[in-house]
Amino acid sequence: MSVKLRDYQRDGLSSAREALRQGKHAPLYVLPTAGGKTIVFSEIARGARARGNRVYILVHRQEILEQTLAKLWGFGITAGQIAPRMPQTHELVQVAMVQTMRNRLTKIPRPDLIIIDEAHHALADNTWGQILRYWKEVPRLGVTATPERLDGRGLGESFDTMIEGPSIGELVHEGWLSYPVIYRPPEEMVESFHVKRGDFDRAEQTEAMSRKKIVGDVIEHYRQHLAGAPSVAFCVSVDHAKLMAEQFRRAGYRAAAVWGNMPRTERDRIIGGMRDGSMQVVCSCDVISEGVDVPAMAGAILLRRTMSLSLYLQQAGRALRRDPGKKHAVILDHVGNYYLHGHVLADRTWSLDSGKRDPRKEEPPTTTTCPRCYGVWPGRPHSCPACGFSFTDKQERERAVEFETIRGQLIAAGAPENEASGMAAFVKRTQEMEPGQRQKAMLAKAFEYAGDGEVGKRRLEQLRRMAGYNPKWTDFAWRYVQKQRRSA
Repeated sequence: MSVKLRDYQRDGLSSAREALRQGKHAPLYVLPTAGGKTIVFSEIARGARARGNRVYILVHRQEILEQTLAKLWGFGITAGQIAPRMPQTHELVQVAMVQTMRNRLTKIPRPDLIIIDEAHHALADNTWGQILRYWKEVPRLGVTATPERLDGRGLGESFDTMIEGPSIGELVHEGWLSYPVIYRPPEEMVESFHVKRGDFDRAEQTEAMSRKKIVGDVIEHYRQHLAGAPSVAFCVSVDHAKLMAEQFRRAGYRAAAVWGNMPRTERDRIIGGMRDGSMQVVCSCDVISEGVDVPAMAGAILLRRTMSLSLYLQQAGRALRRDPGKKHAVILDHVGNYYLHGHVLADRTWSLDSGKRDPRKEEPPTTTTCPRCYGVWPGRPHSCPACGFSFTDKQERERAVEFETIRGQLIAAGAPENEASGMAAFVKRTQEMEPGQRQKAMLAKAFEYAGDGEVGKRRLEQLRRMAGYNPKWTDFAWRYVQKQRRSA
């Protein structure tokens, strides 16, 4: 075997084998994006094959199938393929496209072990679910970076125990992943989108993200923080990806769009261009987010707001893979996903149980935004790691915890420094009021801000975050003010 496993990968391998030996039928192994899940299950497949056992590895994309075949080759395994237009072969290890396997269930031999890549998809009843029900007595191992589904269904429907590898923060601390530095634009988006099929409406987002001001901010942010380094922009739709690629080219960068049903050779050429320098920015729509390794990726540009924690971590995590000469990973979050889901480094608790999340109604993990460079950091650091800005002056560190909280919320909201004292004083006064009086005071302040159009609405959003109000309050206050002015 030419592949050397890291210590935590060997630990995961041992835990998975031990779970199966102890009678667990379906363990789920969790390891962050770029942590090397494929290496772990490739070694499991190698060991099973050495004992004469038949192993099927289920994948759902052609790119993932090819990457898996290449990784298995590094372990000395020539694997067969169960895929469209591919003849059935007799190798003990087969990498299978789920749709093709579902169609051939009655024509292929029973396996001794099923390995499920991107296992959070395993609950899809008409593909993965059909396969697992057909071979329900066969032991299975699932692997995923994000054991959570947008629809809230728990993976306990398909798996009976969870094996957690190290977190993103632990892998960064140990030097296996690049340190993620998140930046947001000085003026955050305050648009509200309807929810359609469980996530924010794509048509509405495409329209919003295609505005000249936002597109210009994206390119300027890239120029400032990535300076031509190879990056992927995660876009809302195909039209949005094409628009962004065109605008990057007009700005003098080598850029192109990729999407699911474009010619495969062209897509491979574009993505591979980040390795040879022929491509600086790849604008992706639903291609580079899950399971697809991207070469030499310095930065991730988030242009699609999502309710899915899994999608957020998958997209941001693409940039964390360590490459020679890469000091850190830059994540440009133009849509506020960090605010919905917390910093990439935030500790998270996974569970096999069901439970649908709505990040709009939850308190996300604490983050702090620097008002000078707009870097976003986990927790409440005393100073910005990027530019050194002091979040709390030395003379103020002994002041009341209450005021520190207000100041931290203010900075996290991204309010200009010259507004800080007035906003902080106002929020502090309202916290001493009865709930009804506080709401009246907040709405009175809304009248003061709402006359400034979109700038006023952004201030309302900053005020809401300081006050700790529900995310829906900004739209409520905005509509209330407009209604009162129309009736005046």
